[in-house]
Amino acid sequence: MSIILKPRTTRQMLQAEQARTRSPRSLATLATAGAALLALLLATAIPAKADKKDDLAKALIAALVVGAIVSEIDDNHKPKPVKHPKVPAVCAISVEGAARTVTLYPESCLKDHGLKHLPRDCAARATIFGQRDRVYSAKCLRDAGFKLSVN
Repeated sequence: MSIILKPRTTRQMLQAEQARTRSPRSLATLATAGAALLALLLATAIPAKADKKDDLAKALIAALVVGAIVSEIDDNHKPKPVKHPKVPAVCAISVEGAARTVTLYPESCLKDHGLKHLPRDCAARATIFGQRDRVYSAKCLRDAGFKLSVN
């Protein structure tokens, strides 16, 4: 009998890593569920003949559980802030033609100013001052979600 071991793909390795680690949100959900379970167990374990101290303890536990559940629900509906990288005006190169003027942004300048994840699909190759570089049009960068600075 022989065993064939297949190497894992990168995607399979990432999925396995995500399955092993828990996010803070899932830990909060787990803690909320645990608090609710504890409250139910304590409520059913209290004898039928209860005095005022037991009633106060049950009310406090119930208030904590309800507060945790409401907090969890509120956290799920908060909108995440969207960051729009701003393209520095210093990178703009204006090219004047007979019919119109075009503004281009060299990739090397954009990267020097901290911009990452530039849209490669609309980049064009150009030679600027003897150096080969990619350039992006203003429309291309706007369409990709970048905000353009104005001089």
